[in-house]
Formats: sequence, C-alpha cells, structure tokens
Amino acid sequence: MAGNSGNAGTPMRTARLVARLREHDWLAAVIELVIVVVGILIALQVSNWNQDRVDHERAQSYYRRLHADLLADRRAMDLTQAFWTKVGRYGDAAMANGETGKLADGSEWKTVLAWYQAGQMMPFELSDTTYNEMRSGGDLALIEDENLRKQLADYYRLSGTGVVANLLRHDPVYRLQVRGLTPWPVQQYIWSHCFNETSEVMTQQLIDCPSPIGEQQAAAILAGYRQSPTLLDNLRAWMAILQVSHYALANAREDDLRLTAEIEAAQKR
Repeated sequence: MAGNSGNAGTPMRTARLVARLREHDWLAAVIELVIVVVGILIALQVSNWNQDRVDHERAQSYYRRLHADLLADRRAMDLTQAFWTKVGRYGDAAMANGETGKLADGSEWKTVLAWYQAGQMMPFELSDTTYNEMRSGGDLALIEDENLRKQLADYYRLSGTGVVANLLRHDPVYRLQVRGLTPWPVQQYIWSHCFNETSEVMTQQLIDCPSPIGEQQAAAILAGYRQSPTLLDNLRAWMAILQVSHYALANAREDDLRLTAEIEAAQKR
C-alpha cells in the first residue's frame, strides 16, 4: 500500500510542478521539482536495495550448494584414489608375473586374480550440477570475487572435455583384453565373490577371495595371459595412465580444499 501511494503521488507532484511553471511561480516550481527528483531517487534506491538483498540471498544459496558439491567431490576423490591404489597393486603383481613369472603370494590363483582385477576401473566425475545451473542461468556474476569465479571455472573444467578431464575417464584396452582371455566361469566367480559395490555413491571394493579352481587350471590361465603378444604391454600402458590420473586427482583435491575455504569466507561477507 505504501509503495502504491508513493507511485500515485509522483504524477500529482508533476502536475503541481507544471501548474507552478504556468503561473511563473519559480520558487514553488523549484521546490516541487526537488521533491519530484528526491522521490524518484529514493524509489530507485529502495528498488536497488531490494534487488541487492535478493541477489545476496541467491548468492548465499549458491554458495551453500557449491560448498556441499565440493565436500561431496572430496569424499568421492578419496574413495576413487583408494580404489585406484588397490588396482595399481594388483597391476604391479600382474606385471611382475608377466615380466619374471613371479606369483602373487606364491599362489597361481591370486596371480590370476591380480591380472583380472588390474583391469578394474572407477572413472571420476565432479558434482557440477550447481555450477552448470549458475552458468546456464547467467548467475555467475552473483559471485562478486572475480578471482573466485576464475578458480571455479578452472576447477569445473575437470568435468569438460579437456586433457585433464579425459585423464579421469578410463577405457583401457587392457580391460577388454584380459576379460577376453579369462574363462567365463572364473569371471562370474570373481564378480560374485571378489567384487562388491555398496550403496554409497562411487564405492567399490576389490576382495581377496578363495580360489574356485585348482592351481593347475589357474596356471593354465596365467600361461594364456603371458603368451598374449600385447596383454603385458597394454597393462603397462594402463598402469601409466592410472598413475598420471592419481597426480591429476591429487591436484584437483588441493583445488577443492582451496575453493572450499574461499567459499566459506565468501559466505561470511
């Protein structure tokens, strides 16, 4: 009601101003003009204040969501790094067998399992829903700190198509090749007894499981692996990619920590 009264009063004052001018009442005209201008300026200031308040509330909402996304990313990074580390250990055991014939813990079966589990993967993806929503909605300007905007843009390139982003999405040739050389009943056993995926997002477990086959049959499978002209080479290449991915994700985690701290500071402003 107050806003409507103010809007209605402006035309009335303008009409009085015109009347003063026609009457050549210059002093009264100046007073009316000042009142009109001040009224307009106050209305604009109130409007700007309301918009600033709305923008601040929207920015705070985005900060909270970005903060939650970054925490989720860090948790996923830790789980992914742990998974990759275990895959790497299996890869080391398989490469040792391919290069020197060494058995994992002196067991033919454990060595077969090492070759197979070395082909497991868990690609990493950022939680970028909030950032993409801000970008598509033209709301990135709500982040007043230009440096923070740039850091966020650099961080979320990990979910794009750049070199680093592609390092975190794996599709190794070795994975397909080792599965093609492993008897199907053995693969079924590994998936049902040596692998577990929990309800927690991005959580997979590689389990040391007892052998479903005799050591002689396991030795025959290993012989098939070693006789392949390309399997060992592809394993080495896959392990190299996985190592570089470790470095890339470790750097991303440092960026996550820094961004989390800066967003927490921005929320307090």
